[in-house]
Amino acid sequence: MLNVLYAEWLKLKRSNIIWLTIIGAVLPVLITTFGEFKSMNWINLLNNNLLFLNVMIGPMLLAMLAGYVVVREYSDNTVNQLFVYPHRRVTILIGKMIVILGLTVTIFVLNYVLIWLSGSLIGDQPITGELFWKYTDAYLWMFALQALLIPITMTAGIVGKSFIPPVVLGIIAILVNMMAIQGVEDHIPERVTFVSYLPFGSMIIHLLDSIKSNVNMEVLHAVYPNGITFILFFIFNALYYTKSEVHSGS
Repeated sequence: MLNVLYAEWLKLKRSNIIWLTIIGAVLPVLITTFGEFKSMNWINLLNNNLLFLNVMIGPMLLAMLAGYVVVREYSDNTVNQLFVYPHRRVTILIGKMIVILGLTVTIFVLNYVLIWLSGSLIGDQPITGELFWKYTDAYLWMFALQALLIPITMTAGIVGKSFIPPVVLGIIAILVNMMAIQGVEDHIPERVTFVSYLPFGSMIIHLLDSIKSNVNMEVLHAVYPNGITFILFFIFNALYYTKSEVHSGS
């Protein structure tokens, strides 16, 4: 496993994907800080940053990162060599998942540190313990729920064998997220309930409930759709990798 992880790390070092990860973490902070620069309010700053990161930036960025990790083998025609390595294919798959998880950790940790630092620099409001733990809890939940979606983002690249399917998946995720926000803000119970069963929208409803406490509707907890999605798509990816032929770039 360590050799697999080291090989994946070397591939990342020779690409610009690390810079994309950093930009994806920094961009929400810059935008929300600019909006709150004249009259900074901790709640508005943290809410807007979390929503921008998880609704707009996160779905597309993480789908692209996962797609890159798996699609590059096909675009560079190195998948045949990959499948004849003296490692089980499931081990290779798990190694790629760990790499994507590491990139996800980088995005969330960097964004988390920078938003607190930004608010401390531009404002003079103290950070209360209640505020700190409330938003730390929200960050941890969003990271955990997003991590459960890694297999489905990998599937888009593994099956599609190009960057287009992950991008399409990212766009679909953003649309589902917007449906979740609109359903909550407009108090449409049917839409909120429906979206709570979807793997992407459910985590946004959970986020809104965590930071605004205005989801007074019967919804499914995000762990269930995201957890089921993780299990189903991990099994699918493992079977697909195991049964892939070592010829014709597939």
